[in-house]
Amino acid sequence: MRVIQALLMLLLVGLGLAFAALSLGTFAALTDNAPLWLRSLGSLENVLGVKLGLLGLPPFLRATVLAFVSSVLMGLAAYYKPR
Repeated sequence: MRVIQALLMLLLVGLGLAFAALSLGTFAALTDNAPLWLRSLGSLENVLGVKLGLLGLPPFLRATVLAFVSSVLMGLAAYYKPR
């Protein structure tokens, strides 16, 4: 059971980090002064936004939703951490 919890925790942490990176890129794409590598993460979110169903939302709201999802995933990872 502990192995399954550890694998679930690692999966949730990985997904949380991926969503956090997409959120950071989306926030960076809102301005022209952000570094290119951060804005390219924002463009990657636009490609993945089709699959997530977030393209109808304004960019700031999309970034906020992604930040919230990454926060929930990290919270679940902390909850399922093997004790």
